[in-house]
Amino acid sequence: MQRIIQVGLGAMGQGWANCVAQSERWEATAYVDVNRKRLAAAAERHGMPRNRCFRDLKTALGSVEADAVLDVTPQQTRRDVCATALEYGLHVLCEKPLADTVKNAVALTEQARSVNRTLMVAQNYRYQPATQTAKRFIARGRLGKVGYVGVSFHKGPHFGGYREQMPYPLLLDMAIHHFDMMRCILGGDVAAVQGTSINAPWNWNRGDATVSAFLEMSDGVGVNYFASWVSQGWETDWNANWRIEGEKGVLLIEDSQVYIADKCATRRRVAPVKMAHTHQAWLLDGFATALEKKVEPDTSAGNNLNSLMTTHAMTRAVEEQRRVRVEELLQ
Repeated sequence: MQRIIQVGLGAMGQGWANCVAQSERWEATAYVDVNRKRLAAAAERHGMPRNRCFRDLKTALGSVEADAVLDVTPQQTRRDVCATALEYGLHVLCEKPLADTVKNAVALTEQARSVNRTLMVAQNYRYQPATQTAKRFIARGRLGKVGYVGVSFHKGPHFGGYREQMPYPLLLDMAIHHFDMMRCILGGDVAAVQGTSINAPWNWNRGDATVSAFLEMSDGVGVNYFASWVSQGWETDWNANWRIEGEKGVLLIEDSQVYIADKCATRRRVAPVKMAHTHQAWLLDGFATALEKKVEPDTSAGNNLNSLMTTHAMTRAVEEQRRVRVEELLQ
């Protein structure tokens, strides 16, 4: 069993704590949270001794032995938490996004490389049957060459807190899941983006929460992305609905089921990939495997930069109303 310090025990952190407690490869050696009540509740739920519950990471790192840190804090604190863990020589698994800005993400990526430690981003939407089934179907050539893709996502969550104060909550907090799914399923990076932000009359967020966008993949595939976080009914699931047009037919993802349609009025379900673990449980297992085998994870900081940069390129495209090349964000 490898030892991990979990930082952040809010709503998302509770789910992670449950996954760590159920893991056969990780054990939580300490909890860290600035909120005493959250800290105490998690400790009671999972039997964490009081002397291994801390209000700050540096105190925890100086008090307990650990192999890694699990960062489940809001993105604005990501650089501080991850940088501290790396400074102490620990590997890190962090929630998405990798950082609140591209500059901070690049800095963390370079720091992880310089100290020879793994910094892995928790892009859990990759590691579920729908995504892996579509990825494998295309990789095996069963769809032929892909021409274009349509993605439709509609949800109406009332999160409260920092998300509803973001200038573009959908783009900056949620869309990275779908952009990362695009990269995973299609096997390429996003090269350029353009789009329009929409402020629905009933929007309860401070910033616009609906976007109509177009993404150009590195191999020339075009993706039409229409998404909203202020839907008033008949929502899609969190994966969104996908239509992937190829030479040999159309691959559909609806309600997390994958279908192939190569005739006008019929479609048939594609047998899903069997996975022993999914989402956070897969990530914990994959993180452990990467450390044991000393290999770079698919969602390492360096590999994940394109997903993060795409979200920020999209906000720039919306604000400046122009086509933005993703690589511009590194200039």
